[in-house]
Amino acid sequence: MVVYDLICKKKHSFEGWFPSFEGYQEQAKNGQITCPTCGSSKVERVPNACAVISQRGDKEEPKPVQKKPELPLTEAEATELLLKLHHYVRENFEDVGERFAHEAKEIFRGEAEARPIHGTATTAERQELDEEGIPFYTLPKPKLDD
Repeated sequence: MVVYDLICKKKHSFEGWFPSFEGYQEQAKNGQITCPTCGSSKVERVPNACAVISQRGDKEEPKPVQKKPELPLTEAEATELLLKLHHYVRENFEDVGERFAHEAKEIFRGEAEARPIHGTATTAERQELDEEGIPFYTLPKPKLDD
């Protein structure tokens, strides 16, 4: 089950729950996703700011980047990269939601299975993780076109 933040053409924000990313794509393609406020079927997925943790010392070689973007990036290029990153995280990391800080601590201490996770954490929880030396990253929410 995946949960996506969605926004309609009239800027109404809402959540959509789908069986998988493919399920979302199918419903979006068929115009089956509508805004609960205005009924519009012109709906976009909004990337969700989340924190992620992955295993240290991964044995797999990182995949080579196809094309390194020239710096500085335009705002559109930066947004596109952030969208790709958010999609990658949603597809390859376990969503632990608001339990992120708790799960990250358990993984770090060896009390839970080591696995890549993503979720949300409060400012206080992120500060706690930082103070305990637990590695994590906060992903910014990219701006979307009007």
